[in-house]
Amino acid sequence: MAETTVTLNLILHQYDFSSYAEKVRLVLGLKRLAWQAVAIPAYAPKPDYTPLTAGYRRTPALQIGADVYCDTRLIVALLEQIAPTPSLYPGPDPTHARARCEALLPWAEAQLFWPVARYITAIHAGRFAPEFHADRALLHGKRQPTTAQVAASARHFLAQIAPQLAWLEDLLVTGQDFVLGDQPSLADFALFEAPWFLETIDGPAQRALRLPRTRAWMERVAAIGHGTCAPLAAAGALAVARAAEPLPCPPSHYLAPEGVVIGEAVTVSPFDQHSPAHGTLAYVDAERITLACTSAATGALAVHFPRLGYRLARARQ
Repeated sequence: MAETTVTLNLILHQYDFSSYAEKVRLVLGLKRLAWQAVAIPAYAPKPDYTPLTAGYRRTPALQIGADVYCDTRLIVALLEQIAPTPSLYPGPDPTHARARCEALLPWAEAQLFWPVARYITAIHAGRFAPEFHADRALLHGKRQPTTAQVAASARHFLAQIAPQLAWLEDLLVTGQDFVLGDQPSLADFALFEAPWFLETIDGPAQRALRLPRTRAWMERVAAIGHGTCAPLAAAGALAVARAAEPLPCPPSHYLAPEGVVIGEAVTVSPFDQHSPAHGTLAYVDAERITLACTSAATGALAVHFPRLGYRLARARQ
């Protein structure tokens, strides 16, 4: 990729083997952005992370001053707004390209990725600390499994992976560099997550890497790179937040179907996991939820979530 040409105060809270963080890193690379990386733990507790996210634990989050953006859907949309060229939705009709990407994302990140993640963590159960397995069970509302139980589940997930990897191979048209054509799109970065995770944890012997079109495509996607990254200590990110003020929220006349209103104490949590954020509702519309929160570690913050995929509720008294 070309040399980085855009510099913004972007701080990505992530860990190296997070597939969702890898998607964001590739978007940063495509857009030739400079950013700072804060390494966070892969499992709870996350004492320097959750103060920035109002208690939300999933990875990654993007910090700009005292504004923190959670969930890759929102992070990607923000980066597309900050640096619209090159677009994540290339071609003569960006609206059509975006619709195709959005149609592929649920398959890439749910139906394909999650069996891959469970299979890999099962066959390598002993490589992950018991606390990692306990944390993932808690996120999904399940009891903590033993390492033996995790390992025994591998065969169930393997049966879900093989046909989907064949679909990925068939999706990659010969003579076409990327999923939508000659230019990379968000669809490439989302679909990249599952085989990238296989390679990252299990090495290049994995079956996905023996599919020729998939292997060549993975090399093209990886060559995009991650932009220009510099490490930042967690304490440095907290200091950035304390020194800044959140951006003001625009006025909104949106009526939330949940019945909550601006100024109420609320929780925001993914529908598919138990990872609630707590704060005061500062903004809500059909696309975004913003919480206002304050702590001694961060000062005043605005923590932002996408509407899609998240439950908004009045906080219990």
